[in-house]
Amino acid sequence: MTKTEAVICYLLAKASPAAINKTALIKFAYLADLESMRRFGVSITGEQYKRDEYGAVAYNIPNSARKMSGVCVDDHPTHTSHHGTDFSAGEDMPDPEYDLTIHEKVVLDDVYAEYGLRTATSLGEMSKQTEPWVKAVDIGCTALDLSVAAPSDPGAYSMKVIARIDRSRRGTPAQIAERDAEVREYLSHFGAKASGAR
Repeated sequence: MTKTEAVICYLLAKASPAAINKTALIKFAYLADLESMRRFGVSITGEQYKRDEYGAVAYNIPNSARKMSGVCVDDHPTHTSHHGTDFSAGEDMPDPEYDLTIHEKVVLDDVYAEYGLRTATSLGEMSKQTEPWVKAVDIGCTALDLSVAAPSDPGAYSMKVIARIDRSRRGTPAQIAERDAEVREYLSHFGAKASGAR
């Protein structure tokens, strides 16, 4: 499963049993990619977004959703005589549990919790206020460069989160050593991304 497919499944599972329309699905993915870029200096899906009349778009997202087994697709006319598409989780939709990292799931959860009840129109307008959109307008291009929102130190967000951990009940020395090793390994991922190593 690609990261884009995993994000689609994760978002549809969050919305279930309700559906997400095509425009909102794209905007949720964009906002999640942007938030991941802000926190960690890397997007989740790696999709290339561009400016469009209705906000940030990456047509690979709905195209991928259409091709996935287990994703229900409902094509219908809208009240404005346009074509609409809604996506929802089917019973046999793949589980993205192992295809997303914990920090990717946290970003998706945060984005859906904050924006999940908004209309597609308001999400589109919000996308036009983001750093990549403003920069693209300033330089006169359609491509949205999410890296303009990246922190100068991608590990800074992680350090803030780690600083909030309650250390008063840390466990046995072996448990402490194991968790400390996990933290070091987790942070090394962002150091490698920041330096350009892959």
